[in-house]
Amino acid sequence: MLNRFSTYLLYGNHFCGIEHTSSGEGEFIFVSVIKQSKKELNQEFNFELQSIKDVSEKFKKNQHAHLIINNEKVISKSLQSNQNEAQKLVYKSFPNINIEDFYFEVLSENNNHFISICRKDYVNTLIQKYLEHNTFITSISLGNNIFSTIKSFIKEQNVFTSNALIKLKEGQIITINKTIVENKYYEINGLRVSNTEILSFSASIQSILKNNATTTNFEIKHSVLLNEFKQTRFFSQYLKFTGLFILGMLLVNFLLFNHYFNEVNHLQQITAVNKSTKQKILILDESVSKKQKLADDLLRSNGSKSSFYVNTIMNSLPETILLSEYDYQPLLKRVKPDKPIVLDTKAIMVSGRSSDSELFSTWIARLEQIDWVKKVDIISYGLSSNHLPDFEIKITLSND
Repeated sequence: MLNRFSTYLLYGNHFCGIEHTSSGEGEFIFVSVIKQSKKELNQEFNFELQSIKDVSEKFKKNQHAHLIINNEKVISKSLQSNQNEAQKLVYKSFPNINIEDFYFEVLSENNNHFISICRKDYVNTLIQKYLEHNTFITSISLGNNIFSTIKSFIKEQNVFTSNALIKLKEGQIITINKTIVENKYYEINGLRVSNTEILSFSASIQSILKNNATTTNFEIKHSVLLNEFKQTRFFSQYLKFTGLFILGMLLVNFLLFNHYFNEVNHLQQITAVNKSTKQKILILDESVSKKQKLADDLLRSNGSKSSFYVNTIMNSLPETILLSEYDYQPLLKRVKPDKPIVLDTKAIMVSGRSSDSELFSTWIARLEQIDWVKKVDIISYGLSSNHLPDFEIKITLSND
């Protein structure tokens, strides 16, 4: 699973094969793209194009591809030999070749050997042109040798490619001959592939199967090309993952910030309510304290004065007067909720009965002579049901 994941990170899930080929009708570029989905392979698309620019426009940026060069720039030969060393087979097929100027690829099928060569300058120029159009060539094949990748999946004994006829016997390639080809379709493991697509399809499959059976002198070139693609791919994936990571962190931070912002806002609202309530409580407490102090002061001051006043008034009473009510600082208004209590702080209300009017008048006169009495008002004086006069007087204080 880890291997599959690392392969996906490096290559993605699209694998591409590109064949540059030529026939009597001219030069063509055949492109096959396979998509790997879990354990299945599906043909994404196939194209026949005329230029590298056209090819690159069909791909996403920085697409990797396996390049097959199978045009007139490639010289291919076959021979039978017991010799298995690739370089000796090349020299035997091309005695006068300066091998330093050529890339070669040798496919050996028992004693049958298929050798293809191409000038390095041409191959490198072709690779560079693809790179300039944001397509990375990571592998190279010459001639029709890439067909060996899928030979085990084909039942036919004679298979046409884009410019050759390949004959097989008992699963082995016995001849590869350039010829006028016939348009045919082949069933390859459930996929329908035409003869013009078969080599590019083989190249895209080889990127997945990694079953290369040929010997070349460009393994180092392959490593360089693959490392260049890996670096670009890593940088691209790194930027993507970094961007996603940053976005993810920003999203998490936003969610956390939003959550805690709401919590703080809620707590601030509670704090504001508590502060307001506390302020009201403090105001009420201050008001209660003031009233309590006033009441205490009033009780302290009025307690002694009230005793003094009542003592003086009682001592002045003649025997003919009987008091029924003594009210120091009487209420001016009825007590109501949420309304202040209003007292007449300069008055004493006294009521009772008198059996002698002359003594009553004398008592009133005596009260008026007291230094802390400003005046005495007779509120009422008259007979009651028991034939004794009831009275009510108001004593106004001069210096309370």
